[in-house]
Amino acid sequence: MQQITTTHAELVRVLDSLVVQLDQERIARRRIEAHLAEPEPPTGTTPPTPAALPPNLPSALVWHSTFAAPTGYSGSARAFVLGLDARGLAVRPLYLYGTDYDEQLLMGQLHPRIRALQAAPVPLDAPQVVYAPGDRFSKNSGRYRIGFTMLEVDRLPPTWVQQANQMHAVWTPTAWGAEVFQASGVTRPIHVVPLGVDTDTFTPAPAPRPQLGELTIFLAVFEWGIRKGWDLLLDAYAAAFRRADPVLLLLKVDCREPAANPLREMLARLPSPTAPIGLIYNQTLTAAQLRELYHLSDCFVLPTRGEGWGMPILEAMACGVPAIATDWSAPTAFLDPHNGYPLPITGLVHADPNSRYYRDARWAAPDQAALTELLRHVAAHPHERRQKGQHARHTAQQWTWARAVDAVLAGLA
Repeated sequence: MQQITTTHAELVRVLDSLVVQLDQERIARRRIEAHLAEPEPPTGTTPPTPAALPPNLPSALVWHSTFAAPTGYSGSARAFVLGLDARGLAVRPLYLYGTDYDEQLLMGQLHPRIRALQAAPVPLDAPQVVYAPGDRFSKNSGRYRIGFTMLEVDRLPPTWVQQANQMHAVWTPTAWGAEVFQASGVTRPIHVVPLGVDTDTFTPAPAPRPQLGELTIFLAVFEWGIRKGWDLLLDAYAAAFRRADPVLLLLKVDCREPAANPLREMLARLPSPTAPIGLIYNQTLTAAQLRELYHLSDCFVLPTRGEGWGMPILEAMACGVPAIATDWSAPTAFLDPHNGYPLPITGLVHADPNSRYYRDARWAAPDQAALTELLRHVAAHPHERRQKGQHARHTAQQWTWARAVDAVLAGLA
């Protein structure tokens, strides 16, 4: 497939083919046929020149996780391992799921440095981190065991608590998460180890986008599921705008549930007529392509019912795009009225009972009326949203992967 450099003009032409009207007649499925990939920087297996490590740190670390799946755990696991390697720590990434054959198959798709580190020798007594959902902590066989996880609701499942209490220490990305862990019955030491955002890749647009004129673009990036609040977003968007209003809601949706039909469910949710909605469905984008989507948007929006971290929110902020996001759970660590639009909640409600992780737990009920008003407000106040976007970029620069690696090293000390 031909690769070309991503530009605003190229991506606008692609978006022209993606913008569809969602009404009672149809919802169109579109895919990006051409990869608008900027050339990725060359990577090699030569280790970086390490900085000196503090003398009280272990000399090596084993990091169990997933590294090749299209998930938040995989992306952040790669960032942690490469960041620790760059600091001079002998880190060995080990695949947590499946057979050795599966591991080799998936690892072949990875950054070559991670692939090389997988074969690196480490001492038998090296500390081990399991970075995965909490019911996988039992996979940790280290003499010093660390469990690193997050969840989107107000309590942990009993199995998570049981396995967390078999660790020597438990890590989670936010103070909110640490409070949930403690309230759920975790008695081992709990350390806040934040994730990060790549502020070198996710940068503000170099110039405004003159091609789209006065159009206000709202962008949502999420994996399909009721937790992400897509139903609330569609209802609020339909209530906020008419078909002729100069707005566009752009949805980048990934669905890994074979039995789900997001297109049909969204169509059934929307009245006719409604303001324009664009769809990018089950399309893998490079980080450079995703950055271009953020650049094309005026405001990120995600009325989530709960987040363990909220990476797309922080990526948008790093690109200088303010976010409307629910004022509950992990994003409260970095989203505030100065840099974005916190969405109030009406309270906590029972979470999805179909998830084994959410039984007897609660998540947020975002205020749909407030979301409708925020959408209108953002569309009507371009200067304000640009100011908030500048503050958002400044905030994101405080949540880098370098800072996240610092927290890991502090947790190991």
